[in-house]
Amino acid sequence: MEAKEYTEKYKAQSTHYLENAFVSMKASHPEKAGEFLWGSMAEALKAVAASRGIRLTAHWEITDFARELTKELRDKGIYDAYGHASYLHSNFYEAGLRMEDVEIYAEEIRAMVRKLLDLIPTEQNNQGV
Repeated sequence: MEAKEYTEKYKAQSTHYLENAFVSMKASHPEKAGEFLWGSMAEALKAVAASRGIRLTAHWEITDFARELTKELRDKGIYDAYGHASYLHSNFYEAGLRMEDVEIYAEEIRAMVRKLLDLIPTEQNNQGV
């Protein structure tokens, strides 16, 4: 698969997860919603990386890329949103996540996913969130 194909694959998955997060929130499933928010954020970062010819396959690689992108763009919001998504992800396994926890971070993560996907060059960015 080429970089452009990976970019499109990750963008589509990010969008799909984001939509499912809000469906899960409406259905009062905080663990599912939190996990979908994490997935959307991770896939958005993978899409940005793929658009630059970088393939991220491990969790630590996504973390490192989020940190590097934060520094490059001087946008602390990237790493903050990533950290909040990671918090939701880690709490998925504890099954103690409350809807209030998800709601606190959901809009921040949605806005950051949009911002990340907008970083993809126009010829590769033909699918909105």
